Amino acid sequence: MLTQLEDLWNYAQSVAKDDHHNPEPPEFKEISKEVIEKTVEQIDAKLTGNENASTKAKATLNYIKKNFVINLEKYEQQQEILGTRNSYSKTDTDATFMRMKEDHMLNGQLKIGYNQQISTENQIIVHYTTHQNPTDTKTLKPHLEDFKETFGEKVFNELEEITADAGYGSEENYNYLEQSALTA
Repeated sequence: MLTQLEDLWNYAQSVAKDDHHNPEPPEFKEISKEVIEKTVEQIDAKLTGNENASTKAKATLNYIKKNFVINLEKYEQQQEILGTRNSYSKTDTDATFMRMKEDHMLNGQLKIGYNQQISTENQIIVHYTTHQNPTDTKTLKPHLEDFKETFGEKVFNELEEITADAGYGSEENYNYLEQSALTA
């Protein structure tokens, strides 16, 4: 959007009559509703009634007028849903696209899903959490923090060891376990 606005601004500057020439372009660093509206207003003033302006430029300006503010609001909503994830499903916005171990087609296709974590003691599930992160490295700390919140600080401090597969191995997780006095 910024690129299209800046390109149209530069075009409008090049075809503007001398009395409409403005050497100070709008700031094209960050997009906002105000930047779009102000820039469109200035470009419109330069192109309206200008016989040197191309039909394509006028059509682009009309498209920007009709769509950019609406699209920007839509993009902001999508960014809010996305949060820190890199994807989400349009049909289940809490789910994230992940590579599943069970891939019958063997084509590495991404599917929507959740990352379930469980804590066990003597083969009995004692706690579970659901995460939007596709990798286990980002789920250990939130899972254990939820365990601590659910069962209390006293029960959490009684834990001595955490056993998990290599998918949890990260410097952040090892530091967290060390700070929590847990043996990995």
